[in-house]
Amino acid sequence: MHIRGRTRILHYRDPLRTLACANNEADHLLASAPMPGLVVTTSVSPGQPVSAGTALMKIESIKLETIIRSPRDGVIDRIHFNGGESFERGAVLVTLSEEGR
Repeated sequence: MHIRGRTRILHYRDPLRTLACANNEADHLLASAPMPGLVVTTSVSPGQPVSAGTALMKIESIKLETIIRSPRDGVIDRIHFNGGESFERGAVLVTLSEEGR
């Protein structure tokens, strides 16, 4: 992009992809909220084994529904919010534990 004779390069960062690709190992055991919203439905229950990419819950934010998916293989340890409950951006929605722990 050119503004007032200077060239600028813009990079778009998808917030959902950025949160899903966190480098911290502990973050991989958490499914966090990419935006504030409300839990519509929960698709899993504690103790249930899941694979990476499994749908954990559906959330709604400003009339936009988003599926929260498991960042890795594991077992559902805790679901922090139930259907109808609201949360803030960055809130931990689901905690996973490693299989065999």
